[in-house]
Amino acid sequence: MREACRRIIDDIISGQIKTRKDLERAKHRVCRDFGLEKFMSNSEILEHAAPEEKKLIENLLRKKPTRTISGVAVVAVMCHPHECPHGRCLYCPESEKAPPSYTGEEPAALRARMYDFHPYRQVYNRLEQLHSIGHPVDKVELIVMGGTFPSHSLCYQEWFISSCLEAMVDFGARLSGVKVDMPNHQVM
Repeated sequence: MREACRRIIDDIISGQIKTRKDLERAKHRVCRDFGLEKFMSNSEILEHAAPEEKKLIENLLRKKPTRTISGVAVVAVMCHPHECPHGRCLYCPESEKAPPSYTGEEPAALRARMYDFHPYRQVYNRLEQLHSIGHPVDKVELIVMGGTFPSHSLCYQEWFISSCLEAMVDFGARLSGVKVDMPNHQVM
């Protein structure tokens, strides 16, 4: 896989691959040439690039470039499902998988469930995902999803937001070369 990724990197830098269409064709060709069973992802190619090469190739390899076109990475997290204080609205979807007004199948809801609605893990892993596919993560807009968030206890709200911010700080520190162990956060 390493040699296949290196060939793609070299072809991008040399100018043989200029467009996304060229990239997809080259990936097919290289996978066939190297007899790879698994099609390589753009994040795998980026992993095999040297830091100075990443700057040259990441624009072409970045998935969904509009996601951070403004220079801000949007990270949406979802609070733990909690009933509305006023009762259920007729038009509001209700699910045990997500807070009211969400079906539980939205991308943020799926990620939240994957990490048991833990705010630190949701933020840290989302930043890791965005970074691995070439998006800048030095500026982040945090969106807390779940209209029932204000009806949670103040203690939960403070813990939730603090955990989100701590994940951003830890991820930034890790990118700066500081060794950071993911803390074993207590779930509220």
